[in-house]
Amino acid sequence: MALKQRVAVPTAPSFIFQELVPKATFELFKDTPLFLLNLFDDRALRMLQKLRDKFGPCTVNNWYWGGANQYRGYRALDCAIGAKRSQHKLGKGFDCSFENYTAQQVRDYVLAHPQEFPYITAIEGQVSWFHFDVRPPTWTGIKVFNP
Repeated sequence: MALKQRVAVPTAPSFIFQELVPKATFELFKDTPLFLLNLFDDRALRMLQKLRDKFGPCTVNNWYWGGANQYRGYRALDCAIGAKRSQHKLGKGFDCSFENYTAQQVRDYVLAHPQEFPYITAIEGQVSWFHFDVRPPTWTGIKVFNP
């Protein structure tokens, strides 16, 4: 069955596309899953991989394994989840939950070591997940915004 196809993301090779896009989006492109790369900013994928390399197991979407999350990576422009101008809709933002670290521990580390994550320009504070994005900044450093 094509839905059970596992295709690694070339610029984030420890991830499969099902972890990064909603189920309907994957099904739309299941015959040519590498086309899904066009939905993402390459810098966001590189930072996502760097975060997993640094902090270990993390979850973005888990619908592929029967979980409820499918909008923590790419979101279609007409998606009602999140902000109208969400970086997720531009393939520039991800929400991650780490198995061995709290979101605050990850936030603290990234803010203390921005040189390790050179493309992260914004993170969300005061939430139980780690949101980061690679939007073009109008500021210096990493901006922390709150919901």
